[in-house]
Amino acid sequence: MNYHQLTQTDRENLRSFISDPERFITEPTTHWDHDQFRTVTALPDLVIQPVNNDEVSKVVKYASDNHIPLVPRGNSTGLMGANLSVDGGISLDMVKMNKVLEYDPDSLTMTVQAGIRLKDIEEYLSDKPFTYMPAPAMHWATIGGNVSTNAGGLKAIKYGVTREHIRELKVVLTDGKLYKFGSKAVKSSSGYSLKDLLIGAEGTLGVITEVTLRLYPNPRKTINAIIPFPTLNDAIKSVPAILASGVVPTTVEFMGRKVIDLWEKYANDQFPIKDGDGFIILGLDSFTEEEWKAELEQALSVVKEFKAKEALVLGADSDEAKKIWKCREELLLAIQKSTPKMDEIDICVPINHIPEVLDRIEELEKELKIRIPNFGHAGDGNLHIYLCSDEMTDEQYAETSNKVISELYKTAKALDGNMSGEHGIGYARANYYEEFYGHDYTEMLRKIKTLFDPNDVINPGKIFEMK
Repeated sequence: MNYHQLTQTDRENLRSFISDPERFITEPTTHWDHDQFRTVTALPDLVIQPVNNDEVSKVVKYASDNHIPLVPRGNSTGLMGANLSVDGGISLDMVKMNKVLEYDPDSLTMTVQAGIRLKDIEEYLSDKPFTYMPAPAMHWATIGGNVSTNAGGLKAIKYGVTREHIRELKVVLTDGKLYKFGSKAVKSSSGYSLKDLLIGAEGTLGVITEVTLRLYPNPRKTINAIIPFPTLNDAIKSVPAILASGVVPTTVEFMGRKVIDLWEKYANDQFPIKDGDGFIILGLDSFTEEEWKAELEQALSVVKEFKAKEALVLGADSDEAKKIWKCREELLLAIQKSTPKMDEIDICVPINHIPEVLDRIEELEKELKIRIPNFGHAGDGNLHIYLCSDEMTDEQYAETSNKVISELYKTAKALDGNMSGEHGIGYARANYYEEFYGHDYTEMLRKIKTLFDPNDVINPGKIFEMK
């Protein structure tokens, strides 16, 4: 696609939409050229930081009318380059649209601007009887970014992913109009759900400006059980049995001793359990103590046949529990610290097929001589798999990682899985998309993209390649 290059006239016209010159950045720094991984870097020609819907509307319409690429950007915690301005143009940095607009406990909702961080939402609700239930590990991510990737997180098994917690979106489309998709009402059987189409679209169809969240009452009782196993495969194989037993956990996470060792070096700390090479973290919440005790007893009974060792049961607020969750949430950073370069895929497969993916990872490590640490969400089949460059040259790493990614996508497809469970496709994986999902399916998505964005200016080059 040939895009219009920003001229001085364009800059002057766009500047007239923004009241504060400090939010109109004509010489972007490297702060705006990367995401969490820095695998690919791309600098925009201009950064605009809007503070209200009117500013967003004017900028988006101008960009579309003048064929200028425009990329919505949150807090840059993504891993697949979805926020990169690969064609230059405008980076629409949403971080100053960070207000709580309405707290409405009677409807169990809360409305916020798209640039507010998860951390800020948690702090706002800390003294209130309600919570926003999704728990992605990146607490400094913006809610708009979470909506755009349909982020999952640690509680998806019981409460669902981001999509299940969004009642309403306000979105600016390329005609410059602000649209409301969804409502505060719980149910809808009222035609196409455009709200759900926008969720997970990675900012390619419009610019989300406001989000109405579903709130839950805070659970009365919350506990964690850390269950060690002789091997990681033993741990993973126990999960379908736990879920089939009638237990409905909040969380079922897996991690192995190899990644825990990396965390201990990174954090200069010690994991509370020394025995075992594979671990399941089982989280339970309930209204009464009797309820969680019954579920825990059932789960611990089930895992015995998978060689489970003695579980460590902890209250959610205990120091040991906080350390274990700190370890889990910092695993990505620990792996990243252990190697010069790192890439990631987060394929998602049916939960009973996780061991097959882990076996394939071990085969690829030996075959291609690359370190591939991993961990993930055992309860929903979403694996976080990391490719470490270590001593490889850039050329060797690029070739080897491409082979690993291709092979693991083949594995996921053969197991009726998906390319990504929560991190998205972005720019980094767009060239794999059509091969995985097929031409006809991808063509349908291209038609949807063209309907919403006829000039292909909103976050171009992401998810799949336009023809």
